[in-house]
Amino acid sequence: MTLLEELAAEAITHDLDCGWTREQVSELPELRNPALLAPFKRAWLSPYSLTVQDTRSRKVLGMPVSNGELSRRYLKRTMTEGLEAGGSSFLAKRVPWRRDALQFLDRQPAYYFAGQCGGPFEIVDISACYATLYTRLTLDVVYRPETDPPLLGLGKAFFPESNQWLETKAPRNALWGSILQHRIREWRHGEPVDDIVPNRFFAPDLRGVVMDAVHAIASEGQHRFGALSWAADGGAFRPGMGQEFSHWLRETWGLEATVRAEGPGWLFGATSYSIGPEITEDVRKGRAIEWPETDTLRKQSSWQRSWLADVFRERAA
Repeated sequence: MTLLEELAAEAITHDLDCGWTREQVSELPELRNPALLAPFKRAWLSPYSLTVQDTRSRKVLGMPVSNGELSRRYLKRTMTEGLEAGGSSFLAKRVPWRRDALQFLDRQPAYYFAGQCGGPFEIVDISACYATLYTRLTLDVVYRPETDPPLLGLGKAFFPESNQWLETKAPRNALWGSILQHRIREWRHGEPVDDIVPNRFFAPDLRGVVMDAVHAIASEGQHRFGALSWAADGGAFRPGMGQEFSHWLRETWGLEATVRAEGPGWLFGATSYSIGPEITEDVRKGRAIEWPETDTLRKQSSWQRSWLADVFRERAA
């Protein structure tokens, strides 16, 4: 049985044991009309599933178990194994973190755009970027970049069977979304409530160090390899420079990258372009989103970027 099969079986068995019903559906009308949730005191709605506490029922769009639920099952397993390995007692209920870790709520994905220009280009993507970085650490990591030297302390909640997990694109991405928010949205009688329900999987330190790492990589891509744009986990380069960046990334960070597209074209923005056969949806429909020059990359010293690279390279499998 694969890791995903185990997690799905756990989810289904849990519902059967606890008296919940589960239904695979082809649509969720509540997404279009949240007023349909008005009869319920407590419900949770995502683009792919609806969970109603009142009726102890779940509806999942197009699959038996949603990717979000699979990711939460994996997080629960990570926390349980961390607790059994001698980790903080908080792991029985939530990811442990200190109040000063809330500083990392300001960490956002890296975006950079030098301005519209013509090709030729290479588009480079880092393979499983966020998941590769977070699985090299622990869910309960402690990160304080402001200390001298910076502090990075691994906890006990290592990500189990990480090689298998990295092969699960949608669930591994759902996990990253699951740890980012301090609180989760709950629907009460058809109205969204965003500031009451705590997220037990919130991991601000992990968010901080992974976001800082991606910003460090993007900055090196910009300054060392002349990246013309960057969007979260990849960017556009001139011919040959994308390949050089990929080689540097492998040697310096222990990360893999691929050239997803190359050739003539036009950059309208970091996420809007036509490059060889790769054309974004907005450009294809004749509605290109034209970006102004943009730079959201965090200001880091070369020493800070080097320190982060060493941390993650040393943790590479």
